[in-house]
Amino acid sequence: MRAARTLWGVLLALLCTGPALALTPLTDDDILRQFMWQRLINLPKQQRPSIGLALSAGGVRGFAHVGVLEVLDNAQMPVDYLAGTSMGSVIGGLYAAGLPTQKLWELGNHITISTLTPDFNVMGLFRLVFEKKLPTSSNLEKFFEEQLGDKQFEDLPIPFSCSAMDVKTGERVLFNSGPLAIAVRASMNLPGVFEPVQYRHRALVDGAVVDYLPVETVKHMGADYVIASVTPFDFSSKTPTTILGYVNRVNDVRAAAMIEEAAKRANFVLTTRVLDTGTLELNKLHQSGEVGVKQAHQHLAELQEDLLLYALPYVFKK
Repeated sequence: MRAARTLWGVLLALLCTGPALALTPLTDDDILRQFMWQRLINLPKQQRPSIGLALSAGGVRGFAHVGVLEVLDNAQMPVDYLAGTSMGSVIGGLYAAGLPTQKLWELGNHITISTLTPDFNVMGLFRLVFEKKLPTSSNLEKFFEEQLGDKQFEDLPIPFSCSAMDVKTGERVLFNSGPLAIAVRASMNLPGVFEPVQYRHRALVDGAVVDYLPVETVKHMGADYVIASVTPFDFSSKTPTTILGYVNRVNDVRAAAMIEEAAKRANFVLTTRVLDTGTLELNKLHQSGEVGVKQAHQHLAELQEDLLLYALPYVFKK
C-alpha cells in the first residue's frame, strides 16, 4: 500500500513554495488534479516519463481494452509504448497503427467466427472429423490486412510488440519487426481451437500461454511508467462438466497466477471484470467494451493521481 500522503498534500506543499503557482485559485482536489494533469501532458515527450500500456489476453473479454483506450484517449493520456497478447494484440495492433477507438467499436460490430477462420462450415467439419485437422485462423490475418494493408511493425506510429508460443519448443516468440498481420494472428491463435501458425520454421499458438499480461515486454521497450489493462477470468459463472472443461479450467487457473505475478510489476493496473463471457462469444464484444469504459472511468482519477505523483520531478523540473 502506498504511503498515506495524498496528492493534495504533496502538491499543496509544492504550491506554497512557488509564488506564481500559489496564485492559482485551486480549492478542490479535482480541479487541482486537472491543473497538474494538463501541465504534465503538455510537456514535450522527452521531458516527461515515457508511458507504456500492456493489454492482456482474454478472448472476447479482451474487447474491454477498447473501452479502456477510449477513456484514456478522452483524458489525453500519452501512450509511448504498447504491447498486447492474444485479443490484446488485436486491439493493440490496430490502435498502434493509428485506428481511432471509434473505428475499433465499429469493427466490433462485424467480427464473427468467419472473421477468424474459413473452416466454420461443412468442409471444416469434414477436416476435423476425418482428417483430424483443426481449423485455420488464416482469416484473422486477412482481416488485419484489409484494415491496415501490408503494415510492418516499423511503420506503426506507436511502437508495438506482441507474443506467441512455439509449440515445438515451448519458447515465447516476441514480434516487434516485420509483417504485423501474421504476428497478431499467431498471438491470437488459440491452442486446441486453431491449428498452429507455420511461420519462420516455427509452429505458433496463442501468446497467452507464456505471456498473458506483457508488462515486462513494455518495460523492455523503454517505458518508465506501465499501465496494465487486465481482463481476468470469471471462475464463478460456470462449473466445468466435461474433461475438456476441466482441462481448460486448470489452464485458466495457471493463467490467473501469471496475471497476478505480472501485475505486481506494473505501476498501475486497470482491472475489467467481464462476467459470464466465454472466450469466443463474439456477440458479447460490445458488452465487454462497455464494461471496460465503466471500469476505466471509475479508476481514471486514481490513475491520474498515481502518475502525477510518479511524474512530480518532471512536472516541477526547473
